[in-house]
Amino acid sequence: MTDNTEVEKSYHRYQELGGIISEKDYESALTKAKGTITSRESTIMQAKNIAKFAGIELHSTEDAIDPRIIFYGILHDIKPKEVMDSDWRLFREALRMVEDTDALIKLKTACHTNRRPGTYCTLCGQTRENEDCP
Repeated sequence: MTDNTEVEKSYHRYQELGGIISEKDYESALTKAKGTITSRESTIMQAKNIAKFAGIELHSTEDAIDPRIIFYGILHDIKPKEVMDSDWRLFREALRMVEDTDALIKLKTACHTNRRPGTYCTLCGQTRENEDCP
């Protein structure tokens, strides 16, 4: 992203998808993502485990790491105050940042809809089944 109009448009789209981190943290993550390949194995494994639980297929090769993992790793490092208490929420924000609506639906379904009765949703913290997960 090279001009402010593109950044503002992308942040606006991110917010339309329900994004909750600040514009400053969003821009910081985008800046860090340019040319970044995260090498921290534990962060990569966390993202892969969350994706696997939700039925989200990640596409990484020896030469390139899936952008959703990269953004997850960056958000994990900068720890936006809005989501710093949950790796699941960080992964959700990474999906929103890359505008992966299909994966967002899978994650919400896995965490909110398909949980045992009386347990809380790892994304929104609600225990009632009839409430929507943001």
